[in-house]
Amino acid sequence: MRPNHIYHVFPLGALRNTADGVNSNASTNHAAYRNIREFASLIPHLQSLRVDSILLGPVFKSETHGYDVTDMYHLDSRLGNDDDLKIMVRDFHNAGLHVFFDAVWNHSSRHHFAYRDLREKGPNSSYADWYRNPRFNTPNLCGDSFTVDCWAGFQELPAFNLRNPDVERELIHNAEYWMDEFGIDGIRIDAAEDMDLEFLRHLATACHRKRPNFWMMGEVVFGDPRRWLEAGLNSVTNYQTYKSCWSSLNDGNMFELAYNLNQLFDDKSGTCKGARLQLFNENHDTNRIYSQLKNKQDNFVQHLLFYTLPGVPTIYYGEEFGLDATKGGCDDWNLRPSLDLAKFANQTPAGQENLLSEIRHLASVRLDCDALREGGFQQEFVHSQQFAFWRTHQNGDALVLINQQDAPVQFEIDLRKHLTHAQQVSTLKNLRDLLSNEYIKIKNSKITVLIPPKWGRILVPSGI
Repeated sequence: MRPNHIYHVFPLGALRNTADGVNSNASTNHAAYRNIREFASLIPHLQSLRVDSILLGPVFKSETHGYDVTDMYHLDSRLGNDDDLKIMVRDFHNAGLHVFFDAVWNHSSRHHFAYRDLREKGPNSSYADWYRNPRFNTPNLCGDSFTVDCWAGFQELPAFNLRNPDVERELIHNAEYWMDEFGIDGIRIDAAEDMDLEFLRHLATACHRKRPNFWMMGEVVFGDPRRWLEAGLNSVTNYQTYKSCWSSLNDGNMFELAYNLNQLFDDKSGTCKGARLQLFNENHDTNRIYSQLKNKQDNFVQHLLFYTLPGVPTIYYGEEFGLDATKGGCDDWNLRPSLDLAKFANQTPAGQENLLSEIRHLASVRLDCDALREGGFQQEFVHSQQFAFWRTHQNGDALVLINQQDAPVQFEIDLRKHLTHAQQVSTLKNLRDLLSNEYIKIKNSKITVLIPPKWGRILVPSGI
């Protein structure tokens, strides 16, 4: 199973009932929530976006935000019960959509059964080696008489010892339980970059043995994606391209993006050529892309790039309406708002009214074009505010032209530099723009093409 377009929601934010849709200071334990089955109401919207998969942020029992898991086997009671989750998954499957869960297996809450036992019995606990590097003579900042390694310095998130065979068996059993009990199609592995690679290799082997098409994506912020792909994961989060895309637009420096894409995806030398890394513009931990961009009209160019670059595009709920929010404070709940599509639409910023329709159009163009959906990558040219690249595929290549300037720009492109078969070039009469359906005449194996301001073209061969 290969996802082609994912919609990402954060359930403990999206299903929260608040007066204004965002309740950044209130404890999530004291908020009212809607049932997880209500996500089924999203299906028509997702179908209009040509989405084929939904990625749920953490849904299992936790103390607060979902990543401090207390019980990996049961839905968080704030969102309903296990049967509600099964019904939700069934509804999405009946609509032809895949469902992915967020797997929090690097660490747990201090109220997880293994850590509770460790707190009660200390070094005499059967789980004394379930957490990394226990120091029984060193109290931690949470009031425990001992200290273990934890995620990112947060001592309320003790890290599992993934080299312990018992821990490995428990977590693999948990994955298999989700597959059997809830029928999910894949997982996002939280904090994969902090996890033991040998454990991930065993996990991937077990999951793919049980279901060869089970999709596994690791959250990796820093590091060479190849390490996790070689461990058996199908994809990793592509933070390098995420950053270089908006940064190039903000700085008027397409060379940064070009360098990143050539390094990762070039057909000849790319370190991840052929891989389908996760593309994203924003998620539950980042600024909204509309907020991130200095020139708000670049949001259209941003999404044109997003739907033409190599990878698996993942749109974060509300992004299609240009929601405005930045990281700040200690909780980030403003990045994880209560989900209300009508309200989101009413909050669409001035100048972004066509964003939703453009995203729908771009998603359709991508999914209907083999080269954009799963092709390779070759750079044609790069300037400070223009970028041209080919997406290569055995069924036909696509030439993407991007113009960030406020004015149209004209280029002459010699197709023989890319289309090396002279007969192929000589028989072509036109290229067709998938965005405008305009035909660009080929003359002497060259095209002269005008790129619209703050927009672009996607050109494919046409026999007409």
